[in-house]
Amino acid sequence: MNLALFGSGEFTNAVDTIDDYLIKTYRPHSVAVIPTAAGKEKDYYKWIEMAKTHYRRFEVKVIPIPIISVNQSNDQKYTTLVEESDWIFFSGGDPGYLLNVVKDSLLWETVIRKYNSGTLLSGSSAGAMIMGNYIMPSPFKAIIKPAESDWKPAFKLAPFTIFPHFDKVKKHSNVLNRLIFNSPNEVKKSWVGIDENTALLLKDNEKLILGSGHVEIH
Repeated sequence: MNLALFGSGEFTNAVDTIDDYLIKTYRPHSVAVIPTAAGKEKDYYKWIEMAKTHYRRFEVKVIPIPIISVNQSNDQKYTTLVEESDWIFFSGGDPGYLLNVVKDSLLWETVIRKYNSGTLLSGSSAGAMIMGNYIMPSPFKAIIKPAESDWKPAFKLAPFTIFPHFDKVKKHSNVLNRLIFNSPNEVKKSWVGIDENTALLLKDNEKLILGSGHVEIH
C-alpha cells in the first residue's frame, strides 16, 4: 500500500515538505495529474498547469490526464499515459462527480493495477475522499440537512471514511457531530479527519503524518 491522502493544498508551496518527502521516498520521474473532480468547472485545467509549475522545481514531469467525462475515462489514449507514469494524483473538486466518472472505468482499472504493483497513488480533498469507505456526493446538501442516504460507497482503498479540510470542519463541531450521527454504521466505526496542507501516508503497515497540520483517526 502506497497511498497519500491530502487534506488540501495540492500543487502549492504549502505542501512542499510533503512532496519533498514523497519524491525522496518513491523517486518518481513523472506524475499523472487527473483533475476529474473539477470537471464541472470551466477552469478545471488549471490544476494541471499548477502541477506543472509546482513539480518543475522537483524535476518531476507532469503527465496531463484531462479526463472530465465517462467517455474519456474509457479512452485508451489516457489510460496508456497513466500506465507510463510513476505516480498518480487525483486533485480536488466534487467527490460525487469524480466517483461517477471514474467508477467501473478503464481508467480506474488502470489505476488499481498500477497501485497494486506498488505505484504511489495520491488524492487531495475530493481526490482523497474517494479512496475511503464512503463519500458524501453532495457535501453542502448533507451539511444543511444530513441523512444516512447522503452517503455513497467509495473505493475502500483506505480502511476508513475520509474528511478533508478537517481543521476547518472541526471548528463547527455541531455540524460534524450531526454528519457522523446521521451516517451509516460503517462511517461511524472508522473515519479520519485530515487538516489542510497535511497528508496521511499509508505505506505498507505504517501511517505517517506529513505537512503542517494534524490527522485524527477514529
